[in-house]
Amino acid sequence: MTQHNKAHFFKCQFEKVRTMFLILLTTTTLIACSKAVEKTQSDDGYQQSASLITLTPEKSYTVTREYLGQIIAKQHTNLSFEYSGRVNQVFVDTGDVIKKGQILAQQDTQLLNYKTAELQSQKEQAQAQIVLNKANLGRIKTLIDDGYSSVQRLDELTSENQILKAQINGLNARISTLEYQRKKSSLIAPFDGVITERLISNGEVISASQLSFRFIENANNEISVGIPSKMASSLVLGQIFNIKVDNIPNSIKANQAKLIAIGQQINPVNRTIQLRLKMLKELDKTNRYNGQLVRVIIEQEINKPGFWLPISAITDGVRGQWQVLTANSTNNSNSYQLKSATINILHINYQSAYVSGLSLVPQQIISQGVHRYVSGQVVRESTQTLANTKGDKE
Repeated sequence: MTQHNKAHFFKCQFEKVRTMFLILLTTTTLIACSKAVEKTQSDDGYQQSASLITLTPEKSYTVTREYLGQIIAKQHTNLSFEYSGRVNQVFVDTGDVIKKGQILAQQDTQLLNYKTAELQSQKEQAQAQIVLNKANLGRIKTLIDDGYSSVQRLDELTSENQILKAQINGLNARISTLEYQRKKSSLIAPFDGVITERLISNGEVISASQLSFRFIENANNEISVGIPSKMASSLVLGQIFNIKVDNIPNSIKANQAKLIAIGQQINPVNRTIQLRLKMLKELDKTNRYNGQLVRVIIEQEINKPGFWLPISAITDGVRGQWQVLTANSTNNSNSYQLKSATINILHINYQSAYVSGLSLVPQQIISQGVHRYVSGQVVRESTQTLANTKGDKE
């Protein structure tokens, strides 16, 4: 090895030793500083503060669910004339609000008038024949008494009198039929409501029972909503529920409905039970439409013991589990030792969660900032207060 190569080799070795010495010196300095800090903290008695809350066990929790239903008119009818004829005049149109007994449309009754006049004339003719028959009966009875006529003629006139009376009764019945038909030539509203569709026009010749109007009741609206059968089994008739009407802001504050019927058959399409609810307060007519969507709010109580706690108190644990940090009092009155506890989340909302997995006794836990603490750490209670989360559970 040449002199130059030897010098280069020794120089490299010196640089390595110098680098290792610097690393060792730096490590020693950091350890010493750390021990000094720990000693200072130990000497000063410093403890990290934490926000603690006390949890009280609950026997159950309530889940609020909204089910989509619709407003249904209690009565909706297809109106039509009972007899065929020509429409003389239509008085209402689609969207008109009408009252019970109001005339909606009128058929032409001229032919009925002609038939009635014809039957009246036949009736008058029969009545005149009865007058003549009675006179003949009187004469025959006198002749029979004097021995100038036979009893057969009396029987013939008596039968004729009965036939004429039967004809008059038949004519009266036919006249009554025409009168009934004349009354039915006016289509009358059966109850207060709204015309949803007009299907006839002036001058149109319609057949008997041909659809003329679609008509719905203007009051006594009901709500139809489908819910799961498991939920339906827990309901009782007469229960009051809050409802939300889609086009009315804050409608839940003023609108409620009472359960009046629970269906006994499962819908084969959506597997729900149909409920009928009566609205306790009628909506203003400007906000009420047949088929309008309504949200029915039903609260279900689930009997499972647990705790309500703020979401900020929950942290993730191992293997996808959830944990909280419980605080157990130490010998020092204001010191608490933390311990991690695995929980099961049963229900959650925007601000809080209902959990199980903790002993069913009052518990103190870290309420926020759980990422700053570890299990086994000793902390002191913060002077800051935290709002009770129980009131925010729903």
